[in-house]
Amino acid sequence: MEPKQNVWNWLNAEVLRLLSELDPYALAPGAADGVPADEYDIEAKPIVNILQRGGEITAEEVDAVWQRWFGEPLTAVVGSEHVDKLVTELTSLARQPR
Repeated sequence: MEPKQNVWNWLNAEVLRLLSELDPYALAPGAADGVPADEYDIEAKPIVNILQRGGEITAEEVDAVWQRWFGEPLTAVVGSEHVDKLVTELTSLARQPR
């Protein structure tokens, strides 16, 4: 696997972990009585692409991804405080040396 793909895979796994920890719809990804561990993977991928293009992401960009898949912005689901924290964590991931 080439280095760029390794970085993308690592970043995708980390974004998926953060989304699963946030778990906006209380689906319990990966839990015995929850949904599959990769439940939020389809949302993680476009977030990773944004992070790799610009090295950061905004709340508006996260909301746009969420709007596309769920018909509502993530801010409407979990509140701006949680989205702002997620944005900070995501941007921090993108800026980590690998």
